[in-house]
Amino acid sequence: MRVNVLIAILAILAITALISGCAEKIKENGTGGKLGEVSTPPDSYEKPGKEKIEKVTAFSNFETLEKSHFSRVGNVKNATWVRFWITWQAIEPEKGKYDFSFMDKVVRHFQDEGICLLITIEPFANWDQDKCHGDEYWSRMPLPGGEAEVKVGKPCNMDAYREFLRKLVERYDGDSIDDMPGLKYPIKYWEIMNEPGMQGKDPRDLKFFLGTPQEYLEILKVSYETIKEADPEAKVVMGGMSAVMDKFVEFWEPIIGEAANYFDIANIHTIDTNEEREDLYVLKFKRFLEKHGVKNKPIWITEVQYGSLEEPPEDISSIDKLLVRSSVFSVALGAEKLFYIDNWLQYWKSYSTQKAYETLVNKLSYFDSVEVLRQEYRETFEGAKAEVGQYKFTVGDKVIYVLWGNAPLPEEIKGKVKVTDIYGNEKVMDASEIELSDSPVYVEVLSSG
Repeated sequence: MRVNVLIAILAILAITALISGCAEKIKENGTGGKLGEVSTPPDSYEKPGKEKIEKVTAFSNFETLEKSHFSRVGNVKNATWVRFWITWQAIEPEKGKYDFSFMDKVVRHFQDEGICLLITIEPFANWDQDKCHGDEYWSRMPLPGGEAEVKVGKPCNMDAYREFLRKLVERYDGDSIDDMPGLKYPIKYWEIMNEPGMQGKDPRDLKFFLGTPQEYLEILKVSYETIKEADPEAKVVMGGMSAVMDKFVEFWEPIIGEAANYFDIANIHTIDTNEEREDLYVLKFKRFLEKHGVKNKPIWITEVQYGSLEEPPEDISSIDKLLVRSSVFSVALGAEKLFYIDNWLQYWKSYSTQKAYETLVNKLSYFDSVEVLRQEYRETFEGAKAEVGQYKFTVGDKVIYVLWGNAPLPEEIKGKVKVTDIYGNEKVMDASEIELSDSPVYVEVLSSG
């Protein structure tokens, strides 16, 4: 994959920042256009000098919005998540001089759209990096304001980084102290860097961090402690594991056990997803975590991309079906939230895929629980292929079944039912008329008479 292709992949993760002209150029050009014994933390943090204050208006609305399991793609309103990158440089372009104007504009725009933000922190500021890192640390970084050249080493001054991060979290935590004017609801989720294991050691020269696993662990630890001190209710997401491949396992293996003390949510990425990886790496990732004693951590997949970025597949319907099967299969395996790279909309212009996504979201975005009724999968080199899936989702006071594969119907589905295909086409019929295939259907029982 060419570097410019990767830039496109990551830029569209924040594509909704482009809506209504929100993504103006980030102020990254401070230097001629360039951007420049570990202890377990205590169980809880208290915010020094702060008393409990009534939360910002619409906080209850936020608590509803954050329950969505999927990210916003296009105009699918029932998906409420967006992942947005921000660099230290963008907030503190010179040491001690903070400028929140761009970030405030971003937050206001997304809150007007009813969006929950996952903020990806890139701890890089040119004025800091230049103090201890040479030219080998330069990298091309895709950002909402466009591509920028950034040095991507561990912060030279960790105390200065800590102060930046404290101010950032404080401004958007919704406690009515030093908050952004007009903040409607808080930002509670913070991801510490993107793919730190991607270090430019492959033919594509993709480099999001240049440093050792121990240096990333130090960044993660300082970030976690700072975020929790500023906002004890905030959640920290580990930088995404690029894939469950040997070179990325080698980066994470020495630190993941200790790192688990400093993140609340585990994170895996899946790019070029195909039918051999319908689990979106969840099975391999869970085994990797468990091998190193990391248990009971929620799993988010903050990058999900299907097929080639720019070139659509010959059979677009295969991707439509894959999108639905893999999304359902992965959440049934334990993935809590999925953030999609919307190449099907931005590059392929595949409105059938978008319709399949819209139907998935409208049916399942706010599900409360999922029960596996029947699940048959074949493990592959890349992950697993779900050949039979029968799942029972509870969504508020409704029950929605998602079914595919060569298997009889669950016995509890009987009588008059509504069957919806992946594109949202509905048909009322007797349950005995349902014919299952590799294309999932949503089934709702209308009467079991």
